Amino acid sequence: MENSQFIPGIYNYCDTWCERCPFTARCQSFQLQRQEPVTPVTSPANKGEVLVQQLTEALNMTRQYLDKLRAQTGNTDTEGPTEDEKKKLEERAAFRRQQAKNHPAAQLSHQYMRESGVWLASEAQLLEETGQQQLTHVELGIGSQDDAMTLLNGLKDAWEKIKWYRTLIPVKTMSALRILTEPTTDTMLMSYYLGKAKLVLVCIDQSLTAWETVLASYPDKMDEALDALALLTRLRREMETLFPAARAFQRPGLDG
Repeated sequence: MENSQFIPGIYNYCDTWCERCPFTARCQSFQLQRQEPVTPVTSPANKGEVLVQQLTEALNMTRQYLDKLRAQTGNTDTEGPTEDEKKKLEERAAFRRQQAKNHPAAQLSHQYMRESGVWLASEAQLLEETGQQQLTHVELGIGSQDDAMTLLNGLKDAWEKIKWYRTLIPVKTMSALRILTEPTTDTMLMSYYLGKAKLVLVCIDQSLTAWETVLASYPDKMDEALDALALLTRLRREMETLFPAARAFQRPGLDG
């Protein structure tokens, strides 16, 4: 029996930023990960094994979630494919994955990840320099300590959001695009992919707000960041066009 404290499927549509999430106590995925013994990561190979295990567990939970939803709607066809059918399905899946990678939305998301990464790397000392500048202002009496801390905390938060979402956006974009390359009449799957599209839009919104915060303090950096911002804006428009119902999708526990 499912524990009623958990929000069903919340982990399917979140940004995986557990340390910032107020719902970890009600997330089955998070609680299961906490129960697992910590495997020491002593080598890249071991790190890869741990990641594969975590991804496998997450996929299994997602599969169980979808199976439960299908059972609730009376769709309980569980007959498995033959070996020949499996081979054809695998070949078709590989072809469709390549189709998804070639989709304009996928290309925009990956280009944004690269462009934003270049900008962040080139401005890696920006926050430290700002901290030193604010410290000088406080010492000279030009500004207050409270104002300095408010500014620095806001910039740090925005910087962290840009870094976090820049890698998440391409992954979730590819996930959402599967509905276009692997058409289905399964209403549960259609809803699942729509939720992924909603997550992409949320990540884009958060990123754009973070960029606005950073650039408000560094208007001289605007020209260098324009390419990344333009890509992000184009991706948002593309996703809203591809998934017109995504904005209205209510993610379990996350959208109220």
